Amino acid sequence: MKYDIINTENYLLIVDDSEIKEGDYTFQEASNLISKYNNAYSKKIIAHLPLNNSPILEGVDLLPTFEDEFEYISNEYYKVTDVEELNGELLAVYKAIKKTKEKYKYTEEDIKEAMNKIIGYAILFPDRIIWDKDIALIIQSLQQPKIPVEFKCNMVDFEVDMGLEEECIEYNQYPKTTTNSQGLTQWVGEYIY
Repeated sequence: MKYDIINTENYLLIVDDSEIKEGDYTFQEASNLISKYNNAYSKKIIAHLPLNNSPILEGVDLLPTFEDEFEYISNEYYKVTDVEELNGELLAVYKAIKKTKEKYKYTEEDIKEAMNKIIGYAILFPDRIIWDKDIALIIQSLQQPKIPVEFKCNMVDFEVDMGLEEECIEYNQYPKTTTNSQGLTQWVGEYIY
């Protein structure tokens, strides 16, 4: 299932219209305010990713970090490869890197800035050779990640038997989660840019 992402200065948030209970974190879009206070304009925060060393919203599921997403993409590609194991791992890593690179975009301004830096090096150090590693550092300095707009969450099916015959069985889905190294619940899926 796809969820829209709200990007604030300190968090990526997923919200919904579910019932807000005491102690739930809420988001008010008009004021860009995250709080435990509920009013008519609040939406419940159901998952988040802290940015800029912001604190974790305790009791709210986490979204995967971008490094975790890279590993997820690698694993997904590895599952569908049918070449021998080593080649499959290399192919998985290659495809994951290629997919991850889709997140980065160079603007015309970025290219001008890179050209100016290279020309500046050439003028300041005319006898110095500009190595590939120098160019790679310049390019790396220009890479700005795109911000995801949606999260495609893997879903888990479940059914509830109300005990009143077959027609009373309720089917539903909920986000697939895992427990991260800190013991916190984290959604499984991938970002859409």
